[in-house]
Amino acid sequence: MPEVILAVLGRPEAAASVLHAAQGLATLVGGAGIHVLAVGLARPDSPLLAESLMAEATELLVEWERDQARIDALKQAFDGWAAATWDAGASVHWNATEGAVSAIVEERGRGADFVVIARPGADDDAATRHAFQAALFHTERPVLVVPAGGSASFGRAVAIAWRDDKRAVKAVVPVLRFLARAGQVHLLAGVRAGAAPPTVPEVLTDHGVSAELHILPIGEAPFGKAVLAKAHELG
Repeated sequence: MPEVILAVLGRPEAAASVLHAAQGLATLVGGAGIHVLAVGLARPDSPLLAESLMAEATELLVEWERDQARIDALKQAFDGWAAATWDAGASVHWNATEGAVSAIVEERGRGADFVVIARPGADDDAATRHAFQAALFHTERPVLVVPAGGSASFGRAVAIAWRDDKRAVKAVVPVLRFLARAGQVHLLAGVRAGAAPPTVPEVLTDHGVSAELHILPIGEAPFGKAVLAKAHELG
């Protein structure tokens, strides 16, 4: 049974990065069906418009039409990407729907193996942020977060921010299937002064994943910055 990747599109300017990231992920997992989702505003129905003041009704329709232009731009980006992807033999599917974005992303995400979505920007609207939160916190699936501008390639050098608890194991298990394809796997573990240093966890050794352990001291400075700095240092 092939893997299913749900690629959630929001801002047209981020569409290409999300689509190419989904394609890269499909390659890493050895092939997958990519389901592309675009969620638009529900069209204001006639009773709602009839009960609204003229100015409010006009504003609702203008907002819906503006959002339809966004969906059209996303479909155009999909068509251009899909033409090349189909030539490569990949299975891709387009779905545009209307409604509550959080509920739709959660439902579709739970039916997929992975979710790919753009990282929200500071100027994004509420719907874009809600879609991201639904993917990250409510689908219970691994989420590939695509930064602004995307990346030409990924998955060859992997860094795992590790802590010896069940949540870390739960996060690592879904990606074990393609860690074996990585050229390098780095394990970044924080240790407070006086604490015993950790070892490479069994969840990796049991699955034949060779990882290099890096011990990072935990002090008063924000530890997240130390993890990011080390990840960039390792490439």
